[in-house]
Amino acid sequence: MELNLVFLVSFILVLIIIVELSAIALKITGMDLHKARFQALSALVTVGYTTSDSEMVVRHPARRRIIMVLMILGYLGTATIVTALISIMRHPVTLLQVAIAVVIILLPISLMSSSRFRTSLDRGIERQLTRHKALQKRSVEEVLRLDRRYGVSEVTLEKGNLLIGQSIAASKIRDKELFILAIERKDSFIHSPRGEQVLYQGDKLIVYGKLINAYEIMCQKCTRDLDI
Repeated sequence: MELNLVFLVSFILVLIIIVELSAIALKITGMDLHKARFQALSALVTVGYTTSDSEMVVRHPARRRIIMVLMILGYLGTATIVTALISIMRHPVTLLQVAIAVVIILLPISLMSSSRFRTSLDRGIERQLTRHKALQKRSVEEVLRLDRRYGVSEVTLEKGNLLIGQSIAASKIRDKELFILAIERKDSFIHSPRGEQVLYQGDKLIVYGKLINAYEIMCQKCTRDLDI
């Protein structure tokens, strides 16, 4: 296969991988995975965001860094692809070579369209990326912000959190003006949990209350300051 065509195909495959990695990284910060993929792709192809989506990115330092890297790669990628296409046009390739290139590009795309493959891939990537401290700093997503102090947030209980192993009543989380609306677990979703419900590592709590207190719960160093 012509060298320029090989380079172009390889470059496109790398861009596909970068979009998926970036989407998982954005998901770790608290974004919905489908919305994260859209934002990653939008940044890479340098198209604009809606007002609400841009605010979600701008307010979060880790998301800003991810999007900035994608935008830079997008500009470089556009120039690289155009250069490669011009070179290919100067050195025509055969129909068979084009067909092989299309198959090579469509193969990973078809794999990515498989929900089972994508789920296992996403979990593997997420396990690796969650070790990155920059992504762990702010893993609370402000799903709904009613004013500057209060809103609905998603809080993940990581290893070492003092709430793990306690019931909702015993944790006295309500004393910190936080109310648990729901609990998401690997195998279930608990709506309106009662006070006797025990909290476990990995639980995702949908809470309403003071946003600063929700952030403190996520910070392992800050949990002791909650005095709960």
